[in-house]
Amino acid sequence: MKTILIAMVGIAFAGLMVAAPAQAQPSSSCFRLSDMGNHRVADSHTLYVSMAHNEIWRFEMTGACLGGAGPGDPLVVTPAGGGSLICRPIDLDIKVATLGGLSPCLLNSMTRLTPQEAAVLPRKLRP
Repeated sequence: MKTILIAMVGIAFAGLMVAAPAQAQPSSSCFRLSDMGNHRVADSHTLYVSMAHNEIWRFEMTGACLGGAGPGDPLVVTPAGGGSLICRPIDLDIKVATLGGLSPCLLNSMTRLTPQEAAVLPRKLRP
């Protein structure tokens, strides 16, 4: 019985060793916090952000937290989990700094635009 248990633990450990490098590599749906550049508010719940490598991402908020934001209002962006790799909406904490203080936003989705989608984005929405 002990031999089987040790073998199962060894197999599980080997599986973890194989999976670990794959998790450490950023995917195309991830970005680093330091890659974030300019932003443009499209409406009360949509934000466009320029990233490194000439990418544009669309952030959709759950509520209308961007409703009172002007074009010059800065964003306060911090990683929610403490890491700099952002792969899921829950990984990023966004607040809009307005005259009334900080307005928190709940990020619902993050989408990297294709080059075709970015090319047809109206000039006034390009970050």
